[in-house]
Amino acid sequence: MVQINKAKHWLDLKKLILILATLCVFTSLLNALFSSYQVQKQVMVKDTLEANRAYATKLADVTDLFLQSVLMQLKASSETIATQLDNPEVVNKELSQMLTRTHSFDSIVLVNAKGEIIGAQPSSLGVIGATLKNEVETLPLREKVPFIVGPFVSPAGNLMVSPTHPMFDQEGIFVGFIAAGIYLKGDNILGRLLANHHHQDKTYIYVTGPNGKLIYHHDDHRIGQDVTKNEVVESLLSKTSGSAQIVNTQGVAMLAGYASVATSGWGVVAQRPLEVTMSQLSNTMRHVLKTTIPFTVFLLICVLGLGTLIAKPLWRLAKLSEQVEDGRNIDFPHVSTWYYEAAWLYQAMHSSVKNLGAQIQRFDDERKQDQLTHLFNRRGMEKWLENAYEQQTPFSIIALDIDHFKHVNDTYGHDVGDVVIRKLAELMRTNAREQDHLCRSGGEEFLMFLPHVDIDKADRIAERLRACTAETEFGEAGHITISLGISHWPLCSEDLHHALKLADRSLYQAKANGRNRVEHAVIANHNVA
Repeated sequence: MVQINKAKHWLDLKKLILILATLCVFTSLLNALFSSYQVQKQVMVKDTLEANRAYATKLADVTDLFLQSVLMQLKASSETIATQLDNPEVVNKELSQMLTRTHSFDSIVLVNAKGEIIGAQPSSLGVIGATLKNEVETLPLREKVPFIVGPFVSPAGNLMVSPTHPMFDQEGIFVGFIAAGIYLKGDNILGRLLANHHHQDKTYIYVTGPNGKLIYHHDDHRIGQDVTKNEVVESLLSKTSGSAQIVNTQGVAMLAGYASVATSGWGVVAQRPLEVTMSQLSNTMRHVLKTTIPFTVFLLICVLGLGTLIAKPLWRLAKLSEQVEDGRNIDFPHVSTWYYEAAWLYQAMHSSVKNLGAQIQRFDDERKQDQLTHLFNRRGMEKWLENAYEQQTPFSIIALDIDHFKHVNDTYGHDVGDVVIRKLAELMRTNAREQDHLCRSGGEEFLMFLPHVDIDKADRIAERLRACTAETEFGEAGHITISLGISHWPLCSEDLHHALKLADRSLYQAKANGRNRVEHAVIANHNVA
């Protein structure tokens, strides 16, 4: 018998199903979470980039409209002032009215064709009479077209951008230009336009000039810095719009949308730190995980229950197989099977065990039977006596022997002798009951055990068998006779082996008294029922 180390083979089908199901569920969950994370990341990055691009484009369009409005105001004033340059009162009145009519700019100056400032508001600037000298300030003198200058530091010391418009007299001769000053660190419409937005997620705006310097930034200290090394600013210098994931000049990963301002060549950038987007994504995934866990647990419980249902029939079959192998259970009970494989396995095992039981029973019967007569042999007799003794079943004993059997063998041969023995065994079965136990104890000697039969009835049965034998013809051997001895347990002796000896002695007494007769032992204990 194969011995299985249960400590080594701790893994059964139910555990295996649970482990595999758990691995599958968690692998699927992790795969779903990972896939969801990647998809959500792509979507959120894409949406953020698109939102920032759209916002930057919208803000660039609004800024462009604002600058066009300023240039139109300057154009209207330049046409009025161009013919009144020799009248300082009219010039200063027009400049003052321009400054007070709108908060679009912080200051306004009038410059003649020689680059001299001939008018300025507010008057506190103190720049009248100054001459423009640097390249940026004198650009409108050279270009003689509407132009937005800057950023630059004005003669009054203000960091600013300056929308300008040329002035021509009635003959079309260039006589100078009018310039509005928009302070980059001042409280004006442009500053409020760029500063006020509704993002609450650390998205911020900055604006660059055509030279790559910051015109606006939420950190005032950075205004005027050169950021041309920024990938987005490089694109803006080419006057393109779009979005990109970049690392800014401060080394921070950003999701940036950008757009150009057509009138000025400025660039508007709306950007959000990538870390903020990833933080929102992490929060989203944690929420997804929290909502997924209960279903996952429920699914595992269902899988465990289903795994138990699947494994239970096979587990019972395995236990029954162990019992059969150990010899503890040869009767194969019904096992409920609800799917094909288990039902097929149960049927196969049931048939195998049934055949095995029949084969074992056949082998056991053959082991306890005499091969010639198919009566029980001594082993079968001893087993029956053991059971009768344990159950305290009273029985009569008939010992019989063929008279002169040696003469039959010597005269006709052993084959004829075997025929005689088989024929006598048939007569014994004919004259016995189904519950009687018939044995061939050796050679021509036989024993009959008659449960619950008293010695008188046993005497009549023995006499009937003797007479039947004497009347029967045994082939070539002709007629034979038998001698019989009777005993009873426990009436003749309470000792089982002694009761057998008494039957044997009675048999020899019958032979001594002339053979072909029945003798029985004396009842020794009349108190035993």
